Amino acid sequence: MSLGESLKSARNAVGLTQDQVAKKMYVTRQTVSRWEQGKTLPNIYVLRELKQLYGLSLDNLSLQTKRNEEFRKMKKINWLALFGAIIFNLCLFSSVLITAAGLLLSIWTISISFIFSPIILLIVNLLGLQSFSLIQTSLSIVFFIIGIFLYPFAKKVSYYLIDFLIKYLRFNQRAIYK
Repeated sequence: MSLGESLKSARNAVGLTQDQVAKKMYVTRQTVSRWEQGKTLPNIYVLRELKQLYGLSLDNLSLQTKRNEEFRKMKKINWLALFGAIIFNLCLFSSVLITAAGLLLSIWTISISFIFSPIILLIVNLLGLQSFSLIQTSLSIVFFIIGIFLYPFAKKVSYYLIDFLIKYLRFNQRAIYK
């Protein structure tokens, strides 16, 4: 949202017309209209008065203006960075990503199978498909405990890898767009 759009939405939120704002600010209605259309910017003193009139903070207005400037900057593509990112991602990062995904899948598979090992043992015993010794039953319980401890680890690794991937994609985006 641009500064003008935020001024317009703030004016509408307090239920004022452009004429009413213009009278309170000692400017013309056309001036208020130009501010809201983004054709001109009010000076800092006028922004202070608008802040009080609309109940806004200057920080919100300046953050929105900075975001718009960043968006405008991102419209130009750095072709060399784009080519480099494509080559790097295809050659190196894709193999790292595939390896990480495989390890993550392995951790989740081991954790889930260890957690369900006593249940599988119980089902097999109840159906009479195979009888198990005391050692196998106790190992099943040990695997269950290991699986319970492995679950939070798998969850943390999943969150970490997803967060890393999102940050990596944002990094590539910033490198590609000027």
